Amino acid sequence: MFSFIHDISIWLEAVLTAISSNFWLSLLFIFLVCIGEAVFILGLLVPSLPILLLTGGLIAQGALPFWPIFFAAAIGAIIGDAISYSVGYLLKDRIKLVWPFNKNVALIEQGERFFARHGGKAIFIGRFITGVKAVIPGVAGMMGMSYRHFTVINVISAFVWAAVHILPGVLLTGWLKSIGLSLELVIIVGAIVLTVLFLLIHFWKRILLAIAPFLGSFGRSLTTRLSKPGAETPH
Repeated sequence: MFSFIHDISIWLEAVLTAISSNFWLSLLFIFLVCIGEAVFILGLLVPSLPILLLTGGLIAQGALPFWPIFFAAAIGAIIGDAISYSVGYLLKDRIKLVWPFNKNVALIEQGERFFARHGGKAIFIGRFITGVKAVIPGVAGMMGMSYRHFTVINVISAFVWAAVHILPGVLLTGWLKSIGLSLELVIIVGAIVLTVLFLLIHFWKRILLAIAPFLGSFGRSLTTRLSKPGAETPH
């Protein structure tokens, strides 16, 4: 597994390093990657996480400027989600009969359940969940979410998403260099950091309930508060 990640890291680093010598080509590449990763179902095939982590590493090394790349990533993500929303809005339930979407009906139905549970928050949350992020914007269109409401959440979440995926690469590169490790480890360490961050945010209630028994009276009070009728139960 690690040898595979190593090979992918070396290949991506070589591609991005070569591209980074041309500012406009770098900008276009990141823009297209961020559109592609958000397109309904097809986004599953685009490895945006390792690309953006390594891009952050190149930014830290001075090979690329931060702000143009950041805005290219965010705007690409906005456009990609808007395309997905439009596809879902136009096709509605017929999308489950159209190739290639009919090959991923189970994933679409998972997205429908996720959207039904979280409502508009699903657009924001879903952008950070591998797999689900490729269907949530389309599902929002399928289920008739207003375009205005969708766009507000889409724009805000896109800028947060771009920062969360690029900045770890920037910060990790300096740290890895200081301890004599290579840029390729940015992908592994960055992926671990982002996974832990997601788990803390998404499952915070479950985590609090798990550690509550070790917190004495405060833990008992916390358990009572989180278990009140009407409080969202952890899932």
